[in-house]
Order: sequence, then structure tokens, then C-alpha cells
Amino acid sequence: MMNFKVAPDPYQKLSLLDNHMALELAGTEPQTEGPAGTTVTRDSASQRTNKPLPCISEVTTPAGKKPLLKAMITTACERNCYYCPFRAGRNKMQRITFSPDEMAKTYDVMQRSQLVDGLFLSSGIIKGSVTTQDKIIDTAAILRQKYSYRGYIHLKIMPGAEYEQIR
Repeated sequence: MMNFKVAPDPYQKLSLLDNHMALELAGTEPQTEGPAGTTVTRDSASQRTNKPLPCISEVTTPAGKKPLLKAMITTACERNCYYCPFRAGRNKMQRITFSPDEMAKTYDVMQRSQLVDGLFLSSGIIKGSVTTQDKIIDTAAILRQKYSYRGYIHLKIMPGAEYEQIR
């Protein structure tokens, strides 16, 4: 009998990523580590209900609430910053990685299906801050150029990114 390991499709990756996105702070709610590296907050259960797809968060804008895809290029990280939930030393966490093309295509399909109206993109650091920042920027460039997306994109700036990357 042969064993095969099938790579997850982008939506399976988002489903796996959804548990970890609670670790990417967006508010002041205290967090603690739960089973298998997940995060527990007072409102964790209520925040995860009524989602059409994983990693979709509602944000409040002056025009009202909008669904936003909150995702990461990778949950892997080469650094071991003690405060960070994605640090290299946290072995329990499942690592998930998207290529810039894969993330852009996945977002485009979700946006054209009117499931999301914006992208919040972060990442763990792999192969250095500059390389990681390039992948984040490449994802946005693919969305703008290949998919002609003109909506909201929030890109995290990686520690150690170069000035030319963020100006």
C-alpha cells in the first residue's frame, strides 16, 4: 500500500489558516493559547459563526461594515520572537504557505463572488524580511495588474523591510 500526501487546495488552506488568524491581533481582546496552538478569547466562538468562508472578518468603515479576507502568505517564521504566536519555536502550530499567485487568484475568485470587499495580508518571515515583503507586494501587484482589482488592500510591513519596498 502506498501513502500519498495530497496538498490542500487554497480554500482548505484558508480553513486551516482561520484558526491562526485570531493570533494576528486586530483589537484589544486578551488572548491565551488553547489546544494545538489555537487561540482562545472570550468571543472566539461568536466570531467564527455565520462565516461563508474561513478567514473572512467584518470591518467597520465610514460606509458601514465590509467583509475582509484576513490572510497570511505563510504562518511559518524563521525568527523566534518570544511574544509572537508564529515564532519558529512554536512547534504545535501547523504551517501554511501560499504563493503570491495562489493568494491573488484565491482572493480574486472570492471578490468576484462578492464574498469579500478587501484584503488584509500579513506573513511570517521566511528567507528574510526583504524576501517576505516582496511576496506580500507581489501579491498586491498581481491583484492590481493581472486581475485589475482596484479595491482595498492592507499590506503588513515586515520588520526589516527596506525603505524602497514601502515608500
